Amino acid sequence: MMKKIFKILALLFLSALIIPSCDIVKEPYLVPVKGGNGGNTGDNIRKVLLEDYTGQKCPNCPAAAEVAHSLKTIYGDQLVILTVHAGFYATPDASGEFTADFRTPEGTELNTFFEFPAYPMGMIDRTDYSGSRILLKDSWEAAVEIQAALDPQASITITNTYSAGTRQLDCKLESEFLLAMEGTFNICAFITESDIISPQQTAQAIDMTYVHNHVLRGSMNGTWGDMVGEDGQAVIGTTLTNNYSYIIPEGWNTANCTVVAFIYNTATNEVVQAEEKAF
Repeated sequence: MMKKIFKILALLFLSALIIPSCDIVKEPYLVPVKGGNGGNTGDNIRKVLLEDYTGQKCPNCPAAAEVAHSLKTIYGDQLVILTVHAGFYATPDASGEFTADFRTPEGTELNTFFEFPAYPMGMIDRTDYSGSRILLKDSWEAAVEIQAALDPQASITITNTYSAGTRQLDCKLESEFLLAMEGTFNICAFITESDIISPQQTAQAIDMTYVHNHVLRGSMNGTWGDMVGEDGQAVIGTTLTNNYSYIIPEGWNTANCTVVAFIYNTATNEVVQAEEKAF
């Protein structure tokens, strides 16, 4: 009964946040009230990837970030957020407030490939919802609910080893498929950073102390990743390993960085599992 009450309160909170606001979105998040309730198979949980395509000069983008934040309070660790700065709103200025450049080659390539028509928009597990893969923020809640209720198709374990002296991150990804699936599957290993304070245009004004969270900073294996294991086949009951090393650039605060890994079908681009872990 208490879980139902918490869920209702969280959903009411989400509805209120649909109205654009310039409030700062900042972690830590509230205790999840739904994480793990849906999409369970034993100890494995279906985790959902929410990709928020945004830009620092986009006045409506903070409202989308608030929707993502609110969903995180509901789903907790079951929801993995990736904020991608791309497109014309993400282009920095030579001078003034918007000189920071949060664009990445990977984010730009994804933005072009999926043909985002406007911002803010996003994708939930890169699957179609109501006939579209590219979704306005008002559709994110319903799409996340559907994906979170699915049984997990794979599991990902992330093991990070970071050396502060050399700024080298060694990452081991161990994947296991839980269902027999046809096709070839790739795994991506992205790096995100949160708690970045930098100006953001809002619907009212420029917020000079806006906190940017879950920002895509780079990739350890390119835009499209590598095959899971040796051949990308969904072999049940076998642990498939991918290893990566990456030198973290100066200026990134590693205390606020995470590795975001996800497995997707190379034919459909649909994500079947996601995972996230701090350094």
